[in-house]
Amino acid sequence: MYAIEVKNLGKAYTHKGKKIEAVKGISFKIKKGEIYGLLGPNGAGKSTTINILSGTLLKDSGTVKILGRDPDKDSEYVRNNINVASAYYSLPNALTIYENLKVFAKFYNVKNYKEKVNSLLEMFDLKGIKNKKTSALSTGERTRVSLCKGFINDPKVLLLDECTVGLDPDIAEKTRNIIKDYQKNQGVSILFTSHYMYEVEELCNNISFLSEGKILKTDSAENLKKLIKNFTVEIDFIKTNRMLKNFFKEKGMDVLFMGKNTAIFEISASGDRLYKILNSLFKRGFKIKDLRIKRPTLDDIFIKISRGSVK
Repeated sequence: MYAIEVKNLGKAYTHKGKKIEAVKGISFKIKKGEIYGLLGPNGAGKSTTINILSGTLLKDSGTVKILGRDPDKDSEYVRNNINVASAYYSLPNALTIYENLKVFAKFYNVKNYKEKVNSLLEMFDLKGIKNKKTSALSTGERTRVSLCKGFINDPKVLLLDECTVGLDPDIAEKTRNIIKDYQKNQGVSILFTSHYMYEVEELCNNISFLSEGKILKTDSAENLKKLIKNFTVEIDFIKTNRMLKNFFKEKGMDVLFMGKNTAIFEISASGDRLYKILNSLFKRGFKIKDLRIKRPTLDDIFIKISRGSVK
């Protein structure tokens, strides 16, 4: 049994008389205990998918199962075993941080709620401002309160939608570590959406690229990066001459950039091609000041998949 099963999910809106398809028949499955990433730019359909899974938005078509149950038929079971944290959800502004979390703890029938709330406040560095009203919080503080809300009932399925938006880099790193530790210790299944490629790569077992409401590709980060066969090499030379351009032409290499003392080119990531090129440069008398190798990132993969350059 999967933690989440989505099949042919569709959702459209009407804006100024025009139909806009936010999600176009997407399908994916999340294993129990897995962190699964939905990765894509703003407007790709990530938040719409999260809202449908959390029950705050009705789907137009397709099927959804949470922990093997249909949320439309077993809403109470699903509600008690799922939670969501999003940078875009608003909490009651008239309440303090502590009061907000108390309300959600009561909603989820959390036993020993005081202990649970205080533990979460400490975990996310909010204890010192627990009596501060939500209306007075910064974006980062609101995001951390939303994360506390998401953890409040120790859910079996956790939906995290852009949950590091507005966080300082050190707090964002700490938050990612909390998510990893929580998943490892609790065995919770997590759907993690973001347009930050690096944090999806750090956290997720499998990743789906979402663009304009469609899933373009699904695989692990490691396998996805193998779709690009070349990496980029940038070399700074102590001194060059016109013969350098002829050298690359002789080797049949496409140079991306040739400056006064710099050359940037692509080369196969497999084999010893780079070693042979460098060895030939040394033998020709070219002296290298610095060398940088840029391996494919998920950003590179996403751009190429979106453009149809790799499949």
